Amino acid sequence: MTENTEPTNNNYFDNYDFLNFSYKQIPNFKLCKKFGGKNGIGFESNPEKNDQLIEEINNDPNLKTQKILKGNPSNIIINENTLHHFKFTICKDYMEYLPGQIESKESIQNAIKLSSDFVYISQDNFDSDVVLLKRGFKTNYSDWTAYTNHMTSNIYFNILFEYYKLGLIEDYIIFYTEPIKNSDNKYIHPLNSSPDQDTYDSEIHAYKKENMKFNNIFHKLNIIITVKGYKDIDKILEKIEEEKSILYDSRKGIYEKDLEGSIEDEPEPKKGLLGKVNNFLS
Repeated sequence: MTENTEPTNNNYFDNYDFLNFSYKQIPNFKLCKKFGGKNGIGFESNPEKNDQLIEEINNDPNLKTQKILKGNPSNIIINENTLHHFKFTICKDYMEYLPGQIESKESIQNAIKLSSDFVYISQDNFDSDVVLLKRGFKTNYSDWTAYTNHMTSNIYFNILFEYYKLGLIEDYIIFYTEPIKNSDNKYIHPLNSSPDQDTYDSEIHAYKKENMKFNNIFHKLNIIITVKGYKDIDKILEKIEEEKSILYDSRKGIYEKDLEGSIEDEPEPKKGLLGKVNNFLS
């Protein structure tokens, strides 16, 4: 169902245990179920998308108890009724669309205040942009004009380290998922590819070097933040069933010291019979 966030705002929240700040509502409602959420609230500011979301929710028996509010997550009033009312908040592919770092910091702070257990953030990773640039590559999302906010792991660390020192949060983990192992990956474009492109297609996009091996280049940057008093951050991490490379854990400091991104100088050998023959001759 959809409703407006303006009237009697706090009455909406009594029977809901998580918030979904994500860009794509439906798949992330399902993700929230994996985190133990039962009934959640999402947000859609585009009126044209509301009817479509209502139809999708009503047609899925597992989602009928979820709610979509018209408007932006920033519309939620934080007071005695909403402070730490929800078990958790997820912000998946959401931060990229905010105007900048100030709004990101406000969103993180609000999510922490609204949640009793944890906040989960996941976004496209911009940490590797410089490494890719130096070798003539970029990701298709690095110059996507709708992405007005390129948050990096260092920016998140600076924000969360401040909160940690102030005692506003319990712990936080910054980590990568979805490794991009070579230049053949669909998200990798040559530098001279135009902005706002979909995934790479050799039929329509400029030539790019193939089989260049990538080290520690990832598609997604993720952050788990636990609210003060919540001690089970490892349980949250375990529920993310993807290959993970942990960059920073507030309980341990730098976790994996060899996560610096790089690109090999020579292409990887081609697979198949020709590649085997070339390896033998060399």
